[in-house]
Amino acid sequence: MSQYIHAFDASNKRVKPVAVDTDGHLQVDVISMTGGGDATAANQVTNHTKLDTLGTKLDTLDGSVNTIEGCVAAGELAVAHGGLTELASAINSSKVDVNIVSDAAALATSANQATANGHLSDIKATHYTDGDAVSATSKGQLIFGKDNSNNAHPLHITANGDLEVEIADFVKGQATMASSFPVVLSSNHSSIGVTHGAFTELEGAINSSKVDVNIVSDGASLATSGNQTAMNANLSNILSDTSATKPDMSQVSLASASLITSGSNTSEIDMNGYNHLTIYGSSDVNFGSLCLIRRSASGGTDFLDGSNMVSANDPTGGSNYHFAATFENVGARYIAFRNVDASSQTVTLFVERSR
Repeated sequence: MSQYIHAFDASNKRVKPVAVDTDGHLQVDVISMTGGGDATAANQVTNHTKLDTLGTKLDTLDGSVNTIEGCVAAGELAVAHGGLTELASAINSSKVDVNIVSDAAALATSANQATANGHLSDIKATHYTDGDAVSATSKGQLIFGKDNSNNAHPLHITANGDLEVEIADFVKGQATMASSFPVVLSSNHSSIGVTHGAFTELEGAINSSKVDVNIVSDGASLATSGNQTAMNANLSNILSDTSATKPDMSQVSLASASLITSGSNTSEIDMNGYNHLTIYGSSDVNFGSLCLIRRSASGGTDFLDGSNMVSANDPTGGSNYHFAATFENVGARYIAFRNVDASSQTVTLFVERSR
């Protein structure tokens, strides 16, 4: 069981229950407000109007700010100013045109530069290179020299333009040989006679464009005709004692119808006392290949020569194929031959050694 909440009605002097809605919410009627600045519906409408006006202005301001940001991002910002407008009109091809109204610093002018260029041209005209033609009106530079007191003097020339030279270091006129000035005789002068005892003796010793010499004493022990006669006799004896002989040769059989498999070697040959060799023989393989092997010791390491011997057809029409090759200055004590063909060969080989 519940109770109603009652309140006092001051106007009718009665007690009434407090009103609620269907959801139990308390119903309140605002009769009057004594605060002075309390919000009302009319004030809210006014506020809304002013807020709408403020929102419109903020939108306008936001658009302006966006425009300014776009100009700044693009590197541009329009500024209204008379002086800047004049400066913008003076910019030409990324350069500022300048009109010099007054020149307190006395800058260089084109007229002065033209005058200076004229002077430089005059100076240039006074300089010549080897082979340049010089006219009568050409300008030039005066060349000076310096004396022992460091004083400058112009060089003198003759009326024909020849340089005048004063030879002060030589005696003019006749003097001793060491002090006189050397004279070069012309090529078309007549013969000059010279009188001197030694020249006269020398002239008498000239015979058929040769000078006769009489060796009075031989301090250098020169060869004499007697010594040469004895030497010639000794040479004759040497020639008679020495006769031309054929060089020693030795033939060795390496193989006689022997089967040499691919990559295998023949028997070894001792080349002691011999420098050259000739190998010849036959093979049952056409174009069979053999290579020379050098060894510094018997049965030692093989050093394969790069020169192949290849068998060829028998010119007489036989069934075998033949080898023939010569090796000079073998340079090894022991040698052999290796079958470098891809197949086995049955070979008969002979080697001739010579000194």
